[in-house]
Amino acid sequence: MQHLMRNMRALCDEMRMLTGLCVVCGTSRESESALYGRAQEVTLERGQFVPCVRPLEENSIYDLASLTKLFTSVMTMILVERGLLRLDEHIGEIDARFSNLTGVTVFDTLCFRVCLQTPGRIDDAPDREEGLRRLFGVRVVPSPAVRIYSDINAMVIKYVIEARTGLPFYDAVRQYILAPAGMHETFGAVPEAQAPRCVCYNYEHRIAGGQYILREDTPPGAPHDPKALLLSDGGRDLCGHAGLFSTRQDMTRFAQALLRSELISRASLESIATDRTLRRNADGTYRQPLGFLCFTKHPEQRLSEVPAYMGAHALGISGFTGNHFVLDPALDCFEIFLGNRCHARVSHITPPDGMALADYGLDEKGVGLVPWPDGRRVPTSAKYVYLKDAMLHEPLVQRMRDRGWLA
Repeated sequence: MQHLMRNMRALCDEMRMLTGLCVVCGTSRESESALYGRAQEVTLERGQFVPCVRPLEENSIYDLASLTKLFTSVMTMILVERGLLRLDEHIGEIDARFSNLTGVTVFDTLCFRVCLQTPGRIDDAPDREEGLRRLFGVRVVPSPAVRIYSDINAMVIKYVIEARTGLPFYDAVRQYILAPAGMHETFGAVPEAQAPRCVCYNYEHRIAGGQYILREDTPPGAPHDPKALLLSDGGRDLCGHAGLFSTRQDMTRFAQALLRSELISRASLESIATDRTLRRNADGTYRQPLGFLCFTKHPEQRLSEVPAYMGAHALGISGFTGNHFVLDPALDCFEIFLGNRCHARVSHITPPDGMALADYGLDEKGVGLVPWPDGRRVPTSAKYVYLKDAMLHEPLVQRMRDRGWLA
């Protein structure tokens, strides 16, 4: 694991793209992990950032962000296997609040064959009630040519699951996934006593055109995703797209339970990971390859959420906070990254017209310190996604081969 640890230190200490990172690889029966870095680096006191260093620990609790969608997908297939749901049923008939989706099936929603749009951005809503009104007002719109992945589909499927189980979404996840897999430290609402174990994603910096944005609304234990932060009612109403918190140990149990067919059958797992959308456009670009609320392998590896060594029935999904989950049932292997690319980092840069990332002092890898209006120079994680293959996937696959887990 020396090569991997060197790269983790480089990402955290030299490139400063993450505060800390936990990496796991394994099979249905075995696993190995590595841990490096900090759960928190600074806090804001009287308008000034001051050091507040907490190291990552073996039992740290991470905001899973979009990895929550995989639980939504697995829950759906559990209900299908138990005869509680059919994929050809219509969303608007299952839950009448989705009055614009009476002709839209569960299947088409799961695999993004429909593009859904709300009447106004949910994260711009003034309160939870208006956010929910916008969600239930969702409608079908024409699909983009390339980027069709969206949070909205998983947000809708959550209500399908609640309708067919008669349970709040988190209670359904706990009954059908967490308890059978032995995942006792995965939460929608993190217990107050466990909050000190949570990784801090607060103080995210963003540049959108000419706007410099600093978020101060996500203390440890609050979901970083702004839609989940608005709608989840303090974690009591788990969303389908984001909001779960978990540990390295629990996420390992989840991956292994999937590979051992303890939650859903191998056929259902492969169905989740089957591409339903990939298409080459006339200009040579590709529409995103997607399965059920997850990514499948992209023809251009730079754009793929699935590492090069995995096959056609592998699935992959990333969480904005710095997480990544990939699994290949044919190879009987998985990888999990649990990281923090948001805390005291410039996570996203959309330059105004006429400017590029280099104008912010970043090199070709996206590494550098971005000048902030208050005089600080802030590290950025904006290009972290493009470094995962070389710096994390490649040493991990070599380690699994060394262990005899892969041919």
